[in-house]
Amino acid sequence: MTVQISDWVKGKTNNGELFHGFVEAEADMHGIVKVYVVSSDNEEAVGKEVAVREQWLKLLPESSLDDAGALQNFIDLALSTRDESWFKELSEQLSSNSKSENTIKQAAIPNPFLKNRLGYSGIM
Repeated sequence: MTVQISDWVKGKTNNGELFHGFVEAEADMHGIVKVYVVSSDNEEAVGKEVAVREQWLKLLPESSLDDAGALQNFIDLALSTRDESWFKELSEQLSSNSKSENTIKQAAIPNPFLKNRLGYSGIM
């Protein structure tokens, strides 16, 4: 497995601390990768860079940005890392997703006065 810069990974440090983060520097000739820690069971490691062996890492599946909850989590991450351009990009995407969801919801609302041979239906 080879990790690349910006890949989301989980793993453990040589002290056995579990963490989630993203790769900031690819493996050197000794197989050491630098990872920015976003969450960890060691709170002191959060927000810092750790160096770990590549074989101690596991790639996390890529997340879809179609989900509003995932977008809001990424917006929180952009705020905590003070990445203004990423924050703006995610906010615009959340706004456009909300607009398209509202359009889809409005189109999906059935006519509340559906008529059948027994009369009007109360099905929504």
